Amino acid sequence: MLPSENQPEPTEPNPIENDPAAAPPFASFQTPPEQPAGTAFAHQPEEEESGSAWGSALLAIVGTALVAGVLGTLLMWLSLRRYESYGATLFCLSPTICSFVAVLLYRRKQPERAGGVWSVSWAVVAIMAVLASMLLLISSGGEGIICVLMALPFALVLALVGGLLGQAVVEMRGPRRPLPVLAAVVLLYPAAQEYEVRHPAPVLPRRVTTQRVVNAPPAAVWAVLMRPVTYPAANSWFRAGVVYPTRTAFALDSATGRRTLVCRYSQGLAHLPVVGWEPGRSLTFAVPPPSMPAPMRELSPYPSVHAPHLHGFFRVDSGTFRLQPLPGGRTLLEARTVYRHSIGPQFYWQLWSDYLLDTMHGQVLATLKEQAEASRTHE
Repeated sequence: MLPSENQPEPTEPNPIENDPAAAPPFASFQTPPEQPAGTAFAHQPEEEESGSAWGSALLAIVGTALVAGVLGTLLMWLSLRRYESYGATLFCLSPTICSFVAVLLYRRKQPERAGGVWSVSWAVVAIMAVLASMLLLISSGGEGIICVLMALPFALVLALVGGLLGQAVVEMRGPRRPLPVLAAVVLLYPAAQEYEVRHPAPVLPRRVTTQRVVNAPPAAVWAVLMRPVTYPAANSWFRAGVVYPTRTAFALDSATGRRTLVCRYSQGLAHLPVVGWEPGRSLTFAVPPPSMPAPMRELSPYPSVHAPHLHGFFRVDSGTFRLQPLPGGRTLLEARTVYRHSIGPQFYWQLWSDYLLDTMHGQVLATLKEQAEASRTHE
């Protein structure tokens, strides 16, 4: 029988299909199914989001700190130039308001329910705002570097206080409408400054006493005290510009018979009248305000800084040397300074005044002790 024309022709069997062992090695692997686009790098959006959060936080911190820093500088200039006041309003209220405003402005642009880096950045922006205000104050010639450095520890603590208050206001009122609160807080500053100027705190005298034991009798110490004494160059804060004595000598006015302590300071010369005199035991000298040089020379990028606190805000009333005999031919040598200042808050600035006066006393007494003990050795 002849095959039909439509019947398919027989084909040869495929050895590869029928014999798996004959298949090439790559034939057993199947092409993996296509993955949705981006699934191989599913972690990238999270990393990009984290980097974006850090970048946004940094830009917000810097921008807000500069804006609030300008406000803080303007408030300080109001106290320094308009009122010439160095009280609690300047040193307490200005950093608190500066950081408070910074946190309110910062939280206004912060995402809702922000976490991670955003949850702690308010403290950074509060501190940076106060630092920016102080740098702007120095760069604008409002103050010198020494006073700003002295005020810095206290200001940083108040920056955190202001930041916490800002956080509390945001939690109560929400971050979107800070303008009424900002206006009220900013207007509070001149009102508080005006009240402080009209009702100044009493300025009370304060005494700082420093003692050293000298291995020499009182007569030898008194002899050294009566002759001209040159003191070595100072260091630390004194080298930076705080006033200190460099030479002392006693002079006698033949016409009046009054003794005067001629003291050369690092900032000038002073003639200090002796008001108490017990040979071998004690002497006291007064410090009239016109005789006392400025308490410091400000460090500044400008040739001179007109800082009102350099004139009249710190005043020394008197200084005293006392000699007390001790067993074994020794002497308890004591230096005492009575001073007062109208810089607030007084509890903070008294820490600095006491420290600087005690350090200056220590340098003077160390020089007298060294010379008295050397004179006894040479006898």
